[in-house]
Amino acid sequence: MINSIMQKLYILFASLGCILALVLHMPLSWFANGVIQKYGFKEVDASGSVWEGHLWNLRDIGNVHIKLDITNYLENQLPFSFQTISPSMTISGDASQNIFKNINFIGQLSKLPTRDGRLQGLNGQVKINLDEIFWNKQGCITSKGNFSTNFLMKNALKWNWAGPLLSGQISCNNGDIFSRLIGEEGNQTITADIRLSMNGNYTLKVLVKTLDPYADLVLPLFGFEKLGSDYSLMEQGTWL
Repeated sequence: MINSIMQKLYILFASLGCILALVLHMPLSWFANGVIQKYGFKEVDASGSVWEGHLWNLRDIGNVHIKLDITNYLENQLPFSFQTISPSMTISGDASQNIFKNINFIGQLSKLPTRDGRLQGLNGQVKINLDEIFWNKQGCITSKGNFSTNFLMKNALKWNWAGPLLSGQISCNNGDIFSRLIGEEGNQTITADIRLSMNGNYTLKVLVKTLDPYADLVLPLFGFEKLGSDYSLMEQGTWL
């Protein structure tokens, strides 16, 4: 009787040990493709485990290092951390299903993937620092961060005209992600309102106040309409 009980306990503990070993070393590749294909990516290479591993050569993003820490979840912190590296951008931060925190994004404009031919080949950086963003089915709920770009400054030789550094806060507005970028320098003031909806649409409104005559040779090429001495651009499309 005792031998039978001991034998059953041995089988039980051995089975639990196998399950624990499987969980601790579960390959990331078992889950990676099913998850990323849900978001429009094609099949990618994955290495490591679901607890810490790499995704290789994700389209537009590059290589991604991810880490899952259950203790963070138990301490009411975000369980996932990630960092990407590619020639076009670097992104790092913490995440859960519908919360991002400590997001740092630096993108090289000339290398960022874009369907807008007007932006291809332009110099400059785009920087986004998000302390936190939370969303649900209703859209963006709370967000705190800032957005800046220096591309108007970095293309002066190409355009024979230079604009100021643009920067502003990132917030939630009626369920959308919203940022108003403002740049002022000398006799120029530029205001850009960017609104991103969670369903993938965007609207952009830009007003340029400048006395620089060379702006008249550049801004119309980007779709700006001249209104007196000012220039205005309004457009909408999809960002996803």
